[in-house]
Amino acid sequence: MKLYLDYDNPETAVRMFRALWSSFWNTCQGNKAVLTLEEDKLTRSDKQNKLFWVWMTVLGEFHGHHKNEMAEVLQQSILGETSFVSKLDGENIKQHTRAKNLNVGEFQSFLEQIEIHAAEYGVRLPTEEEIKSDKRY
Repeated sequence: MKLYLDYDNPETAVRMFRALWSSFWNTCQGNKAVLTLEEDKLTRSDKQNKLFWVWMTVLGEFHGHHKNEMAEVLQQSILGETSFVSKLDGENIKQHTRAKNLNVGEFQSFLEQIEIHAAEYGVRLPTEEEIKSDKRY
């Protein structure tokens, strides 16, 4: 269960927390819980996410990949990788940058790079408006 709290609206947060608390205990099997608070980081929006996966399907079909494979290919080629030295054994570890960790602005830049990739291959990607109005998506 998640509860999003807004610093500027504490009364609503308290009311929502009480409702969530009651709901949790009504459905919980045990008698203990862990409450974790963390800062909300702006990650990609739902609209960006939907657009991304439609584009991965379109590009995947063009390149002969499943949408998940296409996402992996583009993440590796556009976002690249980072590396660090393991404190355990001193080995150099390479880690691919994941799109799921991008904030809204970074994800928008990633989408723009995907558009460039598609244009280089002559692939026309649907716009957000087309995706909204077409039931295929």
